[in-house]
Amino acid sequence: MRVLLAVAILIPFAAAGEPAFDQTSIRLFEQADGPLLPVTRRLYSTHFDATRMRNLAVEASATYAAPNTTTTVPLDCTLTRPDGSQSPSERPMSFQFFAAMTESQSANLLWGVVADQDWQPGNYSVECLAGEKSIGKAAFQIARNPPEVADGDIRVAAVRVFPVEGQLPALAMREYLTIFDSGSTNRIGIELEFTHAPLGRAVKVPVECYFLWPDGQTSLPVILSYEPEPNWAGGYSAGAMGWEQPGNWSRGVYTISCAIYGQPVIVDPFDVD
Repeated sequence: MRVLLAVAILIPFAAAGEPAFDQTSIRLFEQADGPLLPVTRRLYSTHFDATRMRNLAVEASATYAAPNTTTTVPLDCTLTRPDGSQSPSERPMSFQFFAAMTESQSANLLWGVVADQDWQPGNYSVECLAGEKSIGKAAFQIARNPPEVADGDIRVAAVRVFPVEGQLPALAMREYLTIFDSGSTNRIGIELEFTHAPLGRAVKVPVECYFLWPDGQTSLPVILSYEPEPNWAGGYSAGAMGWEQPGNWSRGVYTISCAIYGQPVIVDPFDVD
């Protein structure tokens, strides 16, 4: 599993027989009902649109000591709604420890709404247990037609990537690239340029960007919250992902995918050579 400089909930587990979880994480994505999306097509998010989202899918990933045999354990996942009520998963979910392997993931569509209903806006959370032990918890928000995006007509004009050695460089000091050197690159920064008329009020637009790796894996989210001043006519937001030391970026074609409230807004590729 890639060790990245990004915020994630990783829960260590003490060894208590085999198989046993080492570190786990929970990620969320939405999709229509039907066959589960493959990993390479899942757009993970913590913000969703109340009208557009139909079903919430949960993905549990974990590392563990390599077992001798393949074992499946059931997971008990619970959704906590904005009013505090809780709902058990509408469909079963399990996690599989594969023989001679040290990591795996499982996912399923666990909750949804019927065609003539919408999700209630507000703050939610999902927690999954294996037996009596929590393997992870993820908080997320559902909003209906976010006014700071719809009314303000905030648009993403461009996405750019640049090398980062320590702290994020100032805007004027960034060197935008389309090809990075695998041997000398530590972290790679993402910059989004926004365009809009002056909004006349303070807003906060949550943006999540993901690195899609050459082997099909998806990174943890890079959070780029955009908070323009009332008199701004456009602006920028940036963040970065990577390692303290160079040499960890695999060669190949990467894709940056950014979303606002779970809605993809821009996608752009770059190379590591």
